[in-house]
Amino acid sequence: MKKILTLIAILLLITTVFTFAPVTAVRPTIKVGIIGPQGIPHWGSPAAPCGMWDAAQMARDEINVGGININGTLYDFQLVPGNEYAVTGPGGTPEPQKAHDEVVKMITQDGVKFLIGGFRTECTGPMINASMDYNVPFFINGASTDWLISETVPKNYTRYKYLFRGNPVNSTVLFKTVCGFLGGYLIPKVMLPLYGAYLWPGAPVKQVRVAVVTEQLEWTNVMHYLLTLPPGVDPRYPAGYQTFLGPNANLTYQARLDPTNPAAIPGILTGVKNSMARVLIHVFSAPIGVQFIGTWAAMGVQALPTGINVMDQLDSTWNSTGGGCQYECMLEFAGTRTPITPQTQIFWDNFVARTHRWPIYTAYGAYDALYALKETLEKPANAAAVLAYLNDPGPPPYATSAALVPAIEATDRQGLTGRFRYTPEHDVYLTTADVLSQYYTGNIRAMMVQWTGSTWPTARKEVVWPIMHSSIPYPLPYARMVRLPPVMYPLVTDINYDGKVDGKDIAMAASAFGSQPGDPRWKMEADLDNNGKIDGKDIAKIAKDFGKRVTLPLP
Repeated sequence: MKKILTLIAILLLITTVFTFAPVTAVRPTIKVGIIGPQGIPHWGSPAAPCGMWDAAQMARDEINVGGININGTLYDFQLVPGNEYAVTGPGGTPEPQKAHDEVVKMITQDGVKFLIGGFRTECTGPMINASMDYNVPFFINGASTDWLISETVPKNYTRYKYLFRGNPVNSTVLFKTVCGFLGGYLIPKVMLPLYGAYLWPGAPVKQVRVAVVTEQLEWTNVMHYLLTLPPGVDPRYPAGYQTFLGPNANLTYQARLDPTNPAAIPGILTGVKNSMARVLIHVFSAPIGVQFIGTWAAMGVQALPTGINVMDQLDSTWNSTGGGCQYECMLEFAGTRTPITPQTQIFWDNFVARTHRWPIYTAYGAYDALYALKETLEKPANAAAVLAYLNDPGPPPYATSAALVPAIEATDRQGLTGRFRYTPEHDVYLTTADVLSQYYTGNIRAMMVQWTGSTWPTARKEVVWPIMHSSIPYPLPYARMVRLPPVMYPLVTDINYDGKVDGKDIAMAASAFGSQPGDPRWKMEADLDNNGKIDGKDIAKIAKDFGKRVTLPLP
């Protein structure tokens, strides 16, 4: 009898627990499609969790903690992954039709109401058209090609009003940013005092020899043309390539590199070496760019590589090149944990803790895009339009999405690396001052970074452009002076590159004493042993060489 009573008591207890246990309501979801180049790092997981899918998942998890508050009701983001088939064709070629069909499936079968992604131009164009067919907002994250926006939204707004570019800025702005760094800073301020010479009798100005090597793909055609254009050939640019690189640049060598032919790399770099170029402008998006830089280091080419090298953004580049990427300068969203805004470092720390990898530019873009979408959806003034669209049962095309367009156009927020807005054409907003000078006005923009360090994991990427802020007459706290490899400038303790080791160098190192990367006083040029801190050993090295000189200009 006692056992029976005990059993009844247990059953009553279980019944009570289940009867009175709080029931957590399941929130309604907002389906967002993340479509990218699955199979390469720009997408991310599982092999290289550093791209858009990984960052989108992180943003989703953060946002869903508190939910998306639309008119008092909390919603969650539900992500739907999509493959843009950027590298799935023969030899890693894109498959545009499959990309188009994937978007159709995501909208008509998976029920996504927003799309973020689009890396390869050849695939992004068809994906955009599929999305526009169904009136579904599409936010480009990865493709910079101008015409994706310039030939769509402003020329046929009725059809393409649902299209926006969130990341990166367009190719023209990327090109001007690189040229602003080269023609406004690197060539005249750093290289000219060291290597500038009158290259022929009667030359009007001193010049620095420059080489240009670009991968032989469609997206680089215009850049290569402009970087190698002879003066007087194109009436739009009467000064030729000097229109962009300045009068102190002298083109001495140029080449195109087939991204499927790494055997051609040594021959091209031999041409650079024989031309005595001291600046090597390179433009790569394919993996061959990593091989190119590794070979550059192995051959001891005395030309500073700078430009665009997308795959060298990966943290794996240091080990895959055996540290050969050290000193390379390239366009990127930000450096290693660069304190551009407080959000930048928080994002970096959380992403690295989650994935154990450094984020690349598509990660920044996906993360920002989801948070921007959250803010748009939550604004009380947008509630009626948002709810009408979210509750539209379809089938698509959705007539209700048009009312959302003005709300998206009004986006104005603090992004990961600056103020984020759209132009009237739905491109990323930027000013001329941001791209053509050294001043940074606070808008989202690309930056130039340089690999520095001696061993992994202390190696890092430091921002070397822009170097100043429009509102203050001194360097940005995170901006660093460009460093030259010893093979180019052997007097390594002359950290201000004025041809002599003196008190100025000691004072420069002393002002950074005790600092580490991230400290406003940090100066990577004074970290002579590349151990990630400025200490007595660095100052001792300078003191030991005190009084040493080189004759400028160097050969």
